[in-house]
Amino acid sequence: MFRRLHFKLTAYMGLILIVFMFFVATGIYSFTRIVYEDGNKDLMETEAIRIYTYRSMTYSGFMLNGSFLQRFGPSVALMGTQKLDACYVIYDKNLRRVYSEENEIAIADDIKSLAEKSLQDKQDSFVTKKIGRFNYRIYTKFFNDMNGKSVVQVYQSTINEDILWSFLKTVLFVTGITGMAILLCISYAFTGQAIKPIRDTWMRQREFVADASHELRTPLTVIQTNLDVVLSDEEGTVDENEMWLSNAYSETRVMAKLIDELLILAKADANEEKLDISEFSFSEIVDNVCQNMEIIAKKKGIDFQLNLEEDVMIRADYDKVRRLVVILVDNAVKYTEKGKVTVSLFTDKNKKKYFTVEDTGIGIATKDIDRIFDRFYRADKARHREGGTGLGLSIAKWIADVHRYSLTVESTLNVGSKFTLKM
Repeated sequence: MFRRLHFKLTAYMGLILIVFMFFVATGIYSFTRIVYEDGNKDLMETEAIRIYTYRSMTYSGFMLNGSFLQRFGPSVALMGTQKLDACYVIYDKNLRRVYSEENEIAIADDIKSLAEKSLQDKQDSFVTKKIGRFNYRIYTKFFNDMNGKSVVQVYQSTINEDILWSFLKTVLFVTGITGMAILLCISYAFTGQAIKPIRDTWMRQREFVADASHELRTPLTVIQTNLDVVLSDEEGTVDENEMWLSNAYSETRVMAKLIDELLILAKADANEEKLDISEFSFSEIVDNVCQNMEIIAKKKGIDFQLNLEEDVMIRADYDKVRRLVVILVDNAVKYTEKGKVTVSLFTDKNKKKYFTVEDTGIGIATKDIDRIFDRFYRADKARHREGGTGLGLSIAKWIADVHRYSLTVESTLNVGSKFTLKM
């Protein structure tokens, strides 16, 4: 499922990249052509003015009373200080050709209609026109002064530029395809990283649902079995069936605890669990919890030690912090058969507060350390349930994280464990 999602996201990203690269390439190409054409238009207009000015200065008698026509001399004489590699055609007001290159007369005839239109409209024009096999850029400049009306046409072949534009298209296309391929590979890698947390969450959710179902099924089975025994004894009294009823009642308490913890984690996942922050003595919470746990420890023959610094104040959610302390101390007592449990609360020289719970219990294997805070995870699944739900440490870790505290564990199998809460 996630592999298909991975490919879909990459495909969508690829489609976006194709559209993006297309618009970028088209934009670059169009902008370059527009700037280039505008530059050429300005150059050709300047050249047309230069030609007209040169003619007026050199041949002052070129148009006398609007009727006398004198043909220009050789092109070299006309070009003078030519700056643009282009050809020229000059028409008088009657659209008679005053000057043109001898070998360019055919082209001049093809663009004569533009000169005629310029005379009629009394305005300039700038067009690109295909003549024969080649494209030509043509600038037609209209003049109207003391010498009368005339038109200067400047034109040049764009064959070299067409090759350049074709090359630019190829470069942009190849660059776009290559860039898109590289970006798709990068996108595939980053998409995989992006959906990894979703995949991990989904897998944990599946495991969570399966484990929750298993944990609920066990007490339900015990309750049903014990109640079946009671119901099958039609003549038995409550006192005679006290053991079966007690077993059923005990399992309902286990279920109630499990459901309560499931609700806490569900609210935590949905960010619905709000913190009720206040300032209180953490020392009092630790002392109160340890007094109750010490009684249980003594019943098991465990040495319970409390190293408590007085008046350690913190700002946090009282109920949640107390639950965290209960979980850590209860686990230490529960999984220690002999030896001792040491609970400590102190402040270091940097004003950092530390709460530690150390035991000489069953310990945790190195391979299980990283998963000890996972929901329903037990380092030894075959081990006796010990009345737990497998959610305690998950809740403790969530409480620490939501308060921005650090909860860590150090443990050696069959030697003991040490949980440290750094505040």
